[in-house]
Amino acid sequence: MTARPPVRMCARCQCTTDEPVLVHEVHAATGPGFNVYACPDCADHYPPMTDPLELLEAEAPRPSRMTIRVYKVDAGGAVVQEGGAIRTWTGSRIDPTPQTSAFPPCSCPRCRTAR
Repeated sequence: MTARPPVRMCARCQCTTDEPVLVHEVHAATGPGFNVYACPDCADHYPPMTDPLELLEAEAPRPSRMTIRVYKVDAGGAVVQEGGAIRTWTGSRIDPTPQTSAFPPCSCPRCRTAR
């Protein structure tokens, strides 16, 4: 039994080739990724592939700030009172949300019964 040669379409010239060159791997966070191929003539036009693990080692992710804003709105959706803003870190460093007058616990009937 003879092996069938791989046939792929070149991402640059859109021609099919039986000598595909892997030029890029697309990683997806929500499912499987895919590979991008080029013919041998077009493969030289692509930069060398980078290893995603090397990118993680090169630069540590920096924590980001998250701002929570508290408003009171009327039935029409218009803001009638601003309750303030709380800034907290997100990412690997987790700060507990401060319980201040700017961030009171919810007092709606649904949340009161859950306590």
